[in-house]
Amino acid sequence: MDAAATPVQFCCVECDSIAPPDDVTHSCPDCGGTVRVTFDSEALPDEPGDFASSSEPGIARYSNSLDVAIAAVAMGAGGTNPIDCPDIEATHDLESLWIVDEGRNPTGSTVDREMATAVGTATVRGANRVVLPSTGHAAQSVAAYASRAGIESLAYVPSRTPFLNKAMANVHGGELSVVEGRYSDAQNAYESSDEAGFPVDPGSPFRQLGAATLAWDVLAGLDWTTPDVIVVPVGHGQRLAGVQAGLTAASDAGYVESVPRLYAVQPEGCAPIVEAWHSETSIDSVAVPDTVLGPLEIPEPALGSVALSAIRESGGGVATVSDDAALAAAVDANASAGIECSATGGVALAGLDKLVERGSIAQGESVLLIDPLAAAGESDILRSHLMSRGV
Repeated sequence: MDAAATPVQFCCVECDSIAPPDDVTHSCPDCGGTVRVTFDSEALPDEPGDFASSSEPGIARYSNSLDVAIAAVAMGAGGTNPIDCPDIEATHDLESLWIVDEGRNPTGSTVDREMATAVGTATVRGANRVVLPSTGHAAQSVAAYASRAGIESLAYVPSRTPFLNKAMANVHGGELSVVEGRYSDAQNAYESSDEAGFPVDPGSPFRQLGAATLAWDVLAGLDWTTPDVIVVPVGHGQRLAGVQAGLTAASDAGYVESVPRLYAVQPEGCAPIVEAWHSETSIDSVAVPDTVLGPLEIPEPALGSVALSAIRESGGGVATVSDDAALAAAVDANASAGIECSATGGVALAGLDKLVERGSIAQGESVLLIDPLAAAGESDILRSHLMSRGV
């Protein structure tokens, strides 16, 4: 298939064919393989000021470069700026340390970026309903964005999904299919269902598009300079893949001089991407996932291979952290830096500790950490960790 003249292109990781977004619903139209987002730098504006010149708030200002209609559903998603954390920076003797608090998005998650682009696309395509499996936050987000678009949503969630996510999904008018067990059980129910709907699961390339805007907001917030390193908590891998696509587009277009090294961090109890990195093999499903960090308990990541490629191409790496280390890092950051860091964000913080300790991140480097969730959404496990400390 031939790609049209468009900034956005979808490249199949199986057969290497390239398609414009209009030819793709979910997977490769030629072979059914996984699709990776790429950008044609020659179709982007010459200057970053023109690239994001729209007066629309949040990610809607990137509509032209994304080639999807998101302004009507975006609800101000995106636009978050890096927050400097001098105390943590000094602890590790770094030149700079920033945290991006994605909990400031409309439903408290960076998934809002992904749903703005995915649901926006579904709406333009004339879909009456969007469907996906979710650990919880995406179910809440998709219900909000589908409601905004005037269409239905159906999310398959495990019974252990936090009550807050299930309740808010229903409040937004979303339909839930609650499946007994863990996320893999909900994913199996989704894949075996014959319910109709436009797929917006983590393998959707339109969700990668939304994640690319996180990279652009980070760069814009740093006046189009790049940190040396970006550390990302990883589950399915679509966020890291999208961030790498956005960073690469900015570099190829000449907006920035280089692409930061990307480091993926996963909890020790569920780390299929990290294990594949170390074994240099394809990703194997984790038979018995075991972590309290529900959003990252993904035993079979949809975009694991794409995430591995993104890490490798950036010159980065991987790390695992214990649940206790992640919770301790999040609680300490809340107390010392004043930011509301989620437990999932604590995975990035604990990962920073490990990466500095082993020399993957050197003293004097600049580092940016991504916190994908609002701390309030995980306040129960943060509070439980405090109680275990006797607080």
